[in-house]
Amino acid sequence: MPEFCSCGTALVDAARFCHRCGKPAFEPAVSLEPVASETPPPLPAGYLPLEGLPVSFRNPIAVRVAFLMSVGIILIGMIPGLQIFLVIWWLAAGWGAVLLYRRLTGFALSVRAGARLGSITGVLIFLGLLIILAITMALTGKEVLDEMTKQDPRIATVINDPPVLVLGIVMLVGMMFAMVVGMCAAGGALGARFVQRSGAGNTPSV
Repeated sequence: MPEFCSCGTALVDAARFCHRCGKPAFEPAVSLEPVASETPPPLPAGYLPLEGLPVSFRNPIAVRVAFLMSVGIILIGMIPGLQIFLVIWWLAAGWGAVLLYRRLTGFALSVRAGARLGSITGVLIFLGLLIILAITMALTGKEVLDEMTKQDPRIATVINDPPVLVLGIVMLVGMMFAMVVGMCAAGGALGARFVQRSGAGNTPSV
């Protein structure tokens, strides 16, 4: 520490400033150590941004949208008088799923991704209908089969022949699955095309 200021005034012991001109008695030490920058926390393993997440059962938004649409369509199908329009409702389910996905995420789907979202919706609708059908047959199946047998005695032959009965059930379930999933996928593709033509949002490659 100097004894005199540059103005010639004698400095008091341990003084930080000159009591006459106010000039600092010494320059403060400057730390040359680099300041540690704050690094963002690491992303979880397997993290993928929403815009890069393909439409599949691993996409939580897609599964949530498909589940909501499937529940709505199943409930509509249980209303008397509306069951004859099930094919139209399945088509509308895929369409509505694409529009709801666009509303929740802000991303418009490609036609292929829209069809994929519609097919996911169709699978959930099919599973719901299959569960309802199984419960119905467990509760009233005997009465239904008896009524069908009265109307067509040949049905009794099919019922009493297990291989033929199993084959018929498998074919019926397969046709139902193809119809439900196919119509929902077509509705999803049409909905995605509609969103693209309306220019609502960007279309990510999903």
